[in-house]
Amino acid sequence: MHLGTPALLDFYRAHEAEQALVLVTIIGTEGSTYRKPGAMMLISRDGKYEGMISGGCLEGDLLEHAASVFSSGVPKFVTYDLHADEDLVWSLGLGCDGVIHLLLQRLDRERNFDFLAPLSDAMARRVPALLALSVQAEGSPPPGTLALLDASGLSMGDPALIGLLGDATELDWPNWRCRSVPVGAAASVLLVNIPPRTRVLICGAGPDAVPVAGAIAALGWEVVLVDHRPAYARAERFPAGCRLVRARPENLAAELDLDRFDAAVIMSHHLENDSVYLGQLCERNIPYLGVLGPRARRTRLRDMSGCSERSIYGPVGLDIGAELPESIALSLVAEIHAVLNGRDGAPLTGRGAGDGDS
Repeated sequence: MHLGTPALLDFYRAHEAEQALVLVTIIGTEGSTYRKPGAMMLISRDGKYEGMISGGCLEGDLLEHAASVFSSGVPKFVTYDLHADEDLVWSLGLGCDGVIHLLLQRLDRERNFDFLAPLSDAMARRVPALLALSVQAEGSPPPGTLALLDASGLSMGDPALIGLLGDATELDWPNWRCRSVPVGAAASVLLVNIPPRTRVLICGAGPDAVPVAGAIAALGWEVVLVDHRPAYARAERFPAGCRLVRARPENLAAELDLDRFDAAVIMSHHLENDSVYLGQLCERNIPYLGVLGPRARRTRLRDMSGCSERSIYGPVGLDIGAELPESIALSLVAEIHAVLNGRDGAPLTGRGAGDGDS
């Protein structure tokens, strides 16, 4: 579900003083492609950009297309057919054998950069948002028309699209990523689910928590660590942006809103403390809850904390032969990523038409 939204919003905030930005959105794909519909990229007039719609192969070419959109203000459709034109494919160093359909549009400061300002506000409040984007070359609303609705009911943009978003929230939102829906006889609208930044709690800030926090932070996710030990609860030991909370295990729920986490990992290496952490977390609606250590330790922690009915991951991580802290961190964070995206973490090789799609 992660679309790289935090990095895009950081780029927007860094360029708020500019007159305009160009938004690039993948509106459709065929075959194997690096990114899928709903993925976005922001480009500034000086050629800087954030977000990727390919593995870095198309971005440079898109800067040329963006220049014309900056000048005209007219939305532009661009298609890369990566198996139909050998000259294009090999000149750009490609070989994905898929088709990518893109829409480029200018977002102007005089219009508050359209949906970016309210989206930034929604993400700061950790509220899911739903974006509607008209993606047909003809029909009404015209291409590039936008609307945004967040889960608190705040909205902006085209009134007809806001109504469409209201209807879409009844369709098990926010449990899907992207949908295309018809509007009238000719127009089509892309609906993009934009979830808040993924937030992970690490209970225990010992030495092996450092690479775990680093791997999570590298994904652009929010990391909160809690530990009562002065030697461990020090911000300088962890990547910038990680939040450290110094508190005893029994005070966890008093210090943090535990319902606002997507994943929690208990790894203080102290059986009694871990059971206290687990006792406060097991009743919360946290999609991923894991405890470090072997199965026997997980069973004992269940008994000590009274969490016999709760689904708990442990031993944590995917089976990649991890032994050192860095590889265990890779295994653990990969499992969290898979669980939050409804995947099984199995190899992609051998999955037929889906080979290479992630």
